[in-house]
Amino acid sequence: MLDLVASLVVDLSDQKITVYNSNHDVVRVIPVSTGKASTPTPIFDTKVFTKYRAVTLRGRTYTMPGVPYTMCVSSNEAICMHAAPWQENAGKAFGVPRSNGCVRMPLAHARWLFENTPKGTPVSIQA
Repeated sequence: MLDLVASLVVDLSDQKITVYNSNHDVVRVIPVSTGKASTPTPIFDTKVFTKYRAVTLRGRTYTMPGVPYTMCVSSNEAICMHAAPWQENAGKAFGVPRSNGCVRMPLAHARWLFENTPKGTPVSIQA
């Protein structure tokens, strides 16, 4: 049996999340879309604060209801990792910065990550 996710590294340059287990083995590499130049994803070390199977995300210029498999990594829930089915449905590839600062990923990867990542898991967002 796979042990739970022990840590996550979001690489803004490569637009991917690398998932590590407790032995520091790479368990999975997930393509993501992070913040655009005008709305960048911040670089910081954090943890998973909250988890929602579905939640409404709000920003200055958007309200997105029912965002699935959301894990917030800032205490104010401004920066989250989540599925982006609208991006997939529009045929827009991951691996390109497209978000308002969140870390978007394909639905299947987001579901797996959500189900295997406990609250409190360390997350490093780096350039």
